[in-house]
Amino acid sequence: MTQPTDVQPIANSQSSVELVDFPIPEEQILEGNPQAKIWINAQSPDLKVTHGVWSCTVGRFSWDFTWDEFAMILEGEVTITPEDGEAVTLREGDFINFPLGLKTIWVVPEFIKKTFVLRTPEPLEL
Repeated sequence: MTQPTDVQPIANSQSSVELVDFPIPEEQILEGNPQAKIWINAQSPDLKVTHGVWSCTVGRFSWDFTWDEFAMILEGEVTITPEDGEAVTLREGDFINFPLGLKTIWVVPEFIKKTFVLRTPEPLEL
């Protein structure tokens, strides 16, 4: 089987992670003043797969997943409770998958940082 000639790897040679503000919508904040930041490392040419880093300060908020997400906690701790489900607490080194359509409540008791890969049904411009 031959590979199409237009298929090329996507490389990013940035050596530092520089997070920028990525506010949680005010109506989703349930407690505290969580401040989120994001860094987008790479996106697929069709903008349906995204890799990056996200961080957040202390707070409690709702989050509905409009994409499939695979994430690994790099620093800190978070307790995530799915709608009609049991809470799960994640710490450094833990890996999780959030399926498209999942509705959750996040409780961040201390600073948290995660790396993520998103897969969206439609192109996502970040």
